[in-house]
Amino acid sequence: MYIFMDRSLVMQRLADCIHNGYPMWVSGGVSESKVESLVRRFDLNYNVLAERNERARRKRAGLGNARLLLWHDERAGRVVWWMFVSPPEMGSHGAHTLEKLHDTRQRERVEFHGFELVRLPKKGLEGERLTWRMMELQYGAWRDSIIETVRSGDIRELHGMLYGLFASPGFGGIRSQIGKLVKLYRAEVKRRGLKEAPLPPRQLRYLRRLRDKGIPLAQWTRQHGRSA
Repeated sequence: MYIFMDRSLVMQRLADCIHNGYPMWVSGGVSESKVESLVRRFDLNYNVLAERNERARRKRAGLGNARLLLWHDERAGRVVWWMFVSPPEMGSHGAHTLEKLHDTRQRERVEFHGFELVRLPKKGLEGERLTWRMMELQYGAWRDSIIETVRSGDIRELHGMLYGLFASPGFGGIRSQIGKLVKLYRAEVKRRGLKEAPLPPRQLRYLRRLRDKGIPLAQWTRQHGRSA
């Protein structure tokens, strides 16, 4: 069990849980000192620390499974958690009755830092892909920022804005949105006649497959104290 620190990594693992058959979820947050207690309670009630073989045995026995993800929100000084649960048709699980679960199959989307996990049509192919995109409010904020910053004519601010935009996680849905925002940026620059305006990067990098990396639960407990 890791407490993840990297934003892109936890977004990738959130998508993995849904892709791997855990469409139902619930989330919350705890103080840094309460993480061990949370994990212990969830494992006692929902077997969130079960290994692969144990999950397979539970599935054969007609029982569901659950996964727990943890992310350290350093700015807020707390740990955000998500528990993903397999659906009832894959086996009964205590969380189905004890927790108020959301269901991504009912378009109850996982949201994280202004992004949402959605299913979008595959480009040029049949079917859908699971990906992240900016939520409407965040996308609108970027549109407003581009228009206002270009109108200000402040070249330094333009550089900072583009840097921030292209620091977004490189998921397919986000890349598509950034492509549209770049078109808006170019149009606004042309309209204002800003010949000194910086050129945006050619493209937002694709997000490669990331390996698990974070603070192991035992190390976290030593650093932040053992909860009762």
